[in-house]
Amino acid sequence: MSNDRHIRTSLLRCGAVFTLLVAGLLCAAPAAHATETWFDPSQQKMPSGDGVFEVDSVSRGPVTIYTYRPQSASSASPIWVVMPGTRRDEHRHLAFDYYDTWRPLADQYGAILLVPEFTAEKWPGAWTYNMGNVRSPNLQAKPWRQTSFYVVEEAFRLASHSLGGHRQKFSMFGHGAGAQFIQRYVMHSGCRHIDRAVAANSGWYMMPESGFQFPFGLGGAPIGDATLGKAFGCNLTLLLGTSDVNYARMRNDRDALRQGKTRYERGRFFYRRSRDVAANMGASFNWRVREVPGVAHQADRMAPAGAAVLAGARVANSN
Repeated sequence: MSNDRHIRTSLLRCGAVFTLLVAGLLCAAPAAHATETWFDPSQQKMPSGDGVFEVDSVSRGPVTIYTYRPQSASSASPIWVVMPGTRRDEHRHLAFDYYDTWRPLADQYGAILLVPEFTAEKWPGAWTYNMGNVRSPNLQAKPWRQTSFYVVEEAFRLASHSLGGHRQKFSMFGHGAGAQFIQRYVMHSGCRHIDRAVAANSGWYMMPESGFQFPFGLGGAPIGDATLGKAFGCNLTLLLGTSDVNYARMRNDRDALRQGKTRYERGRFFYRRSRDVAANMGASFNWRVREVPGVAHQADRMAPAGAAVLAGARVANSN
């Protein structure tokens, strides 16, 4: 990472809204996570507090990973990966919003936080980010190392190495586009590496049946029965805000509308159909639905319930 980009990122983290000079002065003043400590996870231990490293073994260019390690964290502490939503323009730094929301939750539960920044400049549109970049637009399969799923697995591997533990699995939370990423990663990977996963308020789903064409389902998707069976055994929670019923700007393709009109409807539909498919396969089904009453499409308000699920705490209204 160049020094210029490091300075620019630090200024943005301070929320500079005036001149560059004023922003620099604000960053110089004591503030919580005003700057991050850059580290090489292959050679250095993840710093306490705010850190940042890069996954650079990616054909689309390095992906920045923001980290947070609570003072109370140990080598046995869980690793949580939080996937941002859809507005990923580099100047917005949406990852910061998720980072700031999840930082106190990581403190509360003693978890180590990783927040990847898949910028729209490097990972444009839903095809490369939400859908994993597993196929080209003409449906040609891509090597796993070119997928966004690989980036998250590699970030976990590097973070685990840096922390000196022997972790084999991590937990994940995603909202909106991040939730789409998670449910697809579960199905494409067969849940490898995942301890717990929470997909909150996804806009639409990849249905686990061939009656829906990829990317809306398994029709033409490179997912076999063995992988799908393992995915059904994953500890996956569909977290739905009961007030997420505004369908403006919702995807309205035929196979999306077959799933329902609103995010809430689509989440319930996806769960029911997935449960039925698993039963017909004779596969163990470990997915569940949990609802957050009165919450709409609001990532920050869904986060506390999501963190409780990742920590194994009880959340009301489960099915």
